[in-house]
Amino acid sequence: MIRVSRFIALRYIISRKSLGIITIMSIICMVVVAVVSMAMVVVMSAFNGIEALIDERFSYFDADISISPLNNKVLTPSDLNLDTLLSMPGVSSGGYTIEEYVLAEYESNQRIAIMKGVQPVFLEEAPLDSMILDGEASLYLAGYPSALIGIGVKYDLNLRLFEQQFNPLRLSAIQRGKKLSANPEQAFNRRNIPVTGVFSINMDFDSDYIIVPLEFAAELLKYNQEFSAVELYLHPDTDAEDFRERVAQFAGPQFEVKTRLQKNELIYKTNKSEKWATFVIMGFIMLIATFNIIAALTLLINEKRRDIRVLYSLGATTNTIRRIFFAAGALINAVGATAGLLFGLLLVYIQQKWGLIRLEGGLVEYYPVEINFTDLMAIFLLVVVCGLLSSIVPVQIFTRKYGSPMATV
Repeated sequence: MIRVSRFIALRYIISRKSLGIITIMSIICMVVVAVVSMAMVVVMSAFNGIEALIDERFSYFDADISISPLNNKVLTPSDLNLDTLLSMPGVSSGGYTIEEYVLAEYESNQRIAIMKGVQPVFLEEAPLDSMILDGEASLYLAGYPSALIGIGVKYDLNLRLFEQQFNPLRLSAIQRGKKLSANPEQAFNRRNIPVTGVFSINMDFDSDYIIVPLEFAAELLKYNQEFSAVELYLHPDTDAEDFRERVAQFAGPQFEVKTRLQKNELIYKTNKSEKWATFVIMGFIMLIATFNIIAALTLLINEKRRDIRVLYSLGATTNTIRRIFFAAGALINAVGATAGLLFGLLLVYIQQKWGLIRLEGGLVEYYPVEINFTDLMAIFLLVVVCGLLSSIVPVQIFTRKYGSPMATV
């Protein structure tokens, strides 16, 4: 009986003899559902691509795990031993870092910047060489410490890269225990350092950061075996959140342990909020689009009044009649949704493979997109729910006029 219902529903929607109003309306409904479904796949994939790009960009700078003191400004090896942390399962490498605000000066230009002192493992783990716009990704020049600066810092200081041996960058930091009001000149500790490269990662890093060797930062700040944080890099198969919990138990409550996602939580949350807000908006568009199916089924039921009476006279039950028209609506929705999902996936694949949409002057050459199975399931469920609503409502209301009271489909 179910096969008979589907067969009749298909014949009602697609007529072999003529292109009637019902067939035209059905095709329009399929196209509308397909277009909205395709748009949802493309838009959600675009948000996934942006999130992946953000994560990739932060991976150039932030380690997988960052451990910093909660109550003190610095930590020492006796507080948190690096070798012990490196021996933990799942750790690839790691090192101490020093991070502090400094005054950067070049000729008559100056500005406040963030100096980050790193160990050699930083350049080994972070693929910063692919982010270098000018110069090279090196923290040493002829065996002496050198710096990498963000493109925003370079522009603010009007720094000329290849004059660094004769006209280096000057960094100044306030010495601990010194008061600016007493003697401003003696309160600052100053060091010159050449710049070997200019990087561009994202706006936050580009406009603020100067990367220097750890020993240079320690000398400038007068740190003696004191550091701002410990940064750890994990093996690809290590779960960052699970490892963070283990490190937090080991380090104790006096330390703050964060994953890269937690360090940049606001950016990730903002992107996810925008993504699902867009999903809800497009869900309403899908709901409105399925109203076309209601109109098509209403016309179909009205046109097939005589057929309904004939089917009743042949012994068809109320549920059989309802299943016929419900199947017609479900068929329209299924064909449209399937076509939309397939075309959406095809567009995303083309964008990934050949770059259909380019980004002129952007961080990447092509707009990033990425397929997420969870998103596809969410889109599919939304289409199914909207399709069920659009099929059940007219069947329940309008078929009641042409037969005895009927049970739910």
